[in-house]
Amino acid sequence: MCGIAGIWGDRGDIWALTRTLTHRGPDDHGVFEDGSLKLGSTRLGVIDPDRAKQPMTSADGRVHLVFNGAIYNFRALRDELKDRYPFRLDSDTELILAAWQAWGTRCFERFNGMFAIAIWDGDRLILARDRFGMKPLYWTRHHGTFLFASEIKALLEEVPAIPRIEEDFAALETAAGNRTLFKGIEAFPPANFAILDRNDTDIRPREYWTLPPHWTPDSPQRSESDLVEELRSLLIDSVQARLLADVPVGLFLSGGLDSALIACIARPERVYSCHFPEGPGFEEISYAKLVAEEIGAEHTIVRPEWPEFRDQLPRIIRHLDAPVATPSPIAENALARAAKEDVKVVLGGQGADECFGGYVRYLFLQAEQELARAPQLAAYHPMARHFWGPGAFGDGADRYLWMLQRGAALPPYFEANVRRLFEREGEIVDRAGFADLSVTLPSLLTMNDRASAAEGLENRCPFLDHRIVEFAFTLPPGHKIRGLRSKHLLREAARGLVPDAIIDRNDKMGLVVPVNRWFRGPLAAWARELEEGLLRRGYGHLKRSSDRGEFDRNLYARVCLELWFREVIDQHPYT
Repeated sequence: MCGIAGIWGDRGDIWALTRTLTHRGPDDHGVFEDGSLKLGSTRLGVIDPDRAKQPMTSADGRVHLVFNGAIYNFRALRDELKDRYPFRLDSDTELILAAWQAWGTRCFERFNGMFAIAIWDGDRLILARDRFGMKPLYWTRHHGTFLFASEIKALLEEVPAIPRIEEDFAALETAAGNRTLFKGIEAFPPANFAILDRNDTDIRPREYWTLPPHWTPDSPQRSESDLVEELRSLLIDSVQARLLADVPVGLFLSGGLDSALIACIARPERVYSCHFPEGPGFEEISYAKLVAEEIGAEHTIVRPEWPEFRDQLPRIIRHLDAPVATPSPIAENALARAAKEDVKVVLGGQGADECFGGYVRYLFLQAEQELARAPQLAAYHPMARHFWGPGAFGDGADRYLWMLQRGAALPPYFEANVRRLFEREGEIVDRAGFADLSVTLPSLLTMNDRASAAEGLENRCPFLDHRIVEFAFTLPPGHKIRGLRSKHLLREAARGLVPDAIIDRNDKMGLVVPVNRWFRGPLAAWARELEEGLLRRGYGHLKRSSDRGEFDRNLYARVCLELWFREVIDQHPYT
């Protein structure tokens, strides 16, 4: 993992941008300058840590590169190119230089990994980002200068921090798509590259990857046993590829199937779990202990309490560069603070829910669709709408949007994008998962990245190997949710690798943090003071009545928004 930054123009201090990213790369830093073009990098040494320094220049001196991420198939690609490029290092960074010179923009589709890349060839600046946005990249323009960086805080060294709290936050309690909550700052889109030259520095991203078409009745017929074997083989290969490192690798272990499956394949020496002793709604540490014992790993358990939450949340908001709608970064950062004492790389289970039908909302969508198709109810849809509400048995995109909506009406551009995504063929669970890859997963990956990067850790996600994602979205019907059993095929692929007690449990929860209990108890006065501060700023309209029970996130979202103003916006006055 690294931090990268760049400036193309007559104004700007590349060293200031680079220093701001030191937490992402505490092992080394460097700058390259070519007239008005400047590249900066801070590096966490993971692969060839002593020699693969950045910015890196090609053997012929013509191409220069800064890169954040990891290319897991770099050795296989290097073997293809060894007769065309004089390799000097055992480094995925050098491989990118060789691949660019050999294949141009086609190189990005050849990479299996996570990356944000900036290449300078003397006349053009090329930016690229991995398929799912695992590695962050932001850009802006200011006074005729183009700037980019791994985190927004680096750009704020040169541009004003002007908040953009529009309908996105009121409806979703977060920014949506490639928008940010900062005026003039955008996220570079995943699975895209862009080429800027001296005569045209406009950003026009071009997509280099998309999911293959969904399964149709005309697709080749395959038995479930064949699908299980292929998935198991892909998982083993993906996990083993992500163990590529010249430094220790650990794993964040919950009590669920996803991290347990990775653990039982990788068998790391160290695993880390977060435990909130708040009763059944939060309790699953016994399952994590079972897996740790199964693989013989040293098991570190962190137990954040409300004083730590209060003290750490402002710091986490600073690292996130944004208020967040979920408290999971609190737990993830607590895990990272424990893990950094032992390892530099951690594995996690992100992406499995989107690919294999793991979210509870998919169960609701699937069950409703099956009821709508039932012959017994064909004449009773009006009765169902009277009983369950006017949206019952409605359009799949409508139901999905209703589940995402947190408060105000959804922005038209967001709604239009979701409807476009739902035009993909397939079962409702496939279309919802496909939408989540574009709509909700990027922000989850951003939080995941920042929580680890704040402590100088690299986080890797085996389920987001593009081969696994492509496989998951070409499955025949019935292999994700069967009955009310989620992740059907993934559970079958785990059989024999993971203890049955993990595979067969049906009470898995997300990474839940008891923030509402704390806000009703020891942190009530603290939360109230932050709420009042947000009200004075004119954002009282963001408050809504709680209707989602114990895990409603509206108060938490408003607390984070006020902390964001205090920790970020107020620290960069723009008037």
